[in-house]
Amino acid sequence: MVAHGSQEKKLFAGGSPLCAGCMASLGLKLALQALGKNTIVVNTSGCLTLLSVYPNSPMRVPWIHVAIENGGAVASGIYAAYKQIGKHVNILVYAGDGATYDIGLQSLSGAVERGDDFIYVCYNNQSFSNTGVQQSSATPFGASTKTTPPGKNNPMGNLFKQKSMAKIMAAHEIPYVATATVAFPYDYMQKLKKASAIHGPKFIDLLTPCPTGWGFDPGKGIEIGKLAVQTGMWPLFEVERGKFRLTHMPNKLRPVKDYLLRQKRFKHLKEKQINRIQEIVKDKWKKLLEGKFFEV
Repeated sequence: MVAHGSQEKKLFAGGSPLCAGCMASLGLKLALQALGKNTIVVNTSGCLTLLSVYPNSPMRVPWIHVAIENGGAVASGIYAAYKQIGKHVNILVYAGDGATYDIGLQSLSGAVERGDDFIYVCYNNQSFSNTGVQQSSATPFGASTKTTPPGKNNPMGNLFKQKSMAKIMAAHEIPYVATATVAFPYDYMQKLKKASAIHGPKFIDLLTPCPTGWGFDPGKGIEIGKLAVQTGMWPLFEVERGKFRLTHMPNKLRPVKDYLLRQKRFKHLKEKQINRIQEIVKDKWKKLLEGKFFEV
């Protein structure tokens, strides 16, 4: 995937205490390869916090660890400081879905409303994975987590509708919003490069399959990520200055069961429940094909 001697190899050292097969780690490596050395990484508390324990870090760029709720505010502070001295740097906020969809939403919303120049990548493993895999508002309908376990009174698992952060960010009328996944690395890196050339706030929702939280073999993360796209569970698109465009178009969507039944978090689902999820995906995909991005 990445050539020897590449930018990524220079900016991100090997070895970390993260879980085997961590796709969020790969997402950060690819981001540094795309953005280069002139980058400051802001990391809110979450899984990736484990990467850097003072005084050690695999980063070959500045790395700032902050509280889970204030990634956007810290990005604003860095932007203001560099603007004052007349220098430009890629400000990359790399935060989990718990720190983005939920606890840090206020801070992120304020930063994009101010129009500050930074890139925000949500490494989305669809739960509060670092604290034991609890439900977040990025958790898919029907998924089992520690706080949404299926049982006699609720055989479905998570009953909450998954939040669309891409729609929320696009509604802020920022210049660039996209979805991506580490399973399609060049699509992701191209979006990062495009974002770095655009002034203002940019948001990328990056699907990072989690072997520990989702329940699959650590060597199958890329395969699971591809299935998410191929089944329509995670469409790849961008919204550039309000214009919506799908960036990957499967010839024909695979059945959602090909994706769901490869993961322990969905093993409890029966055929009737899988069919319900299939209809939801089919409806959403139809609207995307028609360009009805904001339609509910």
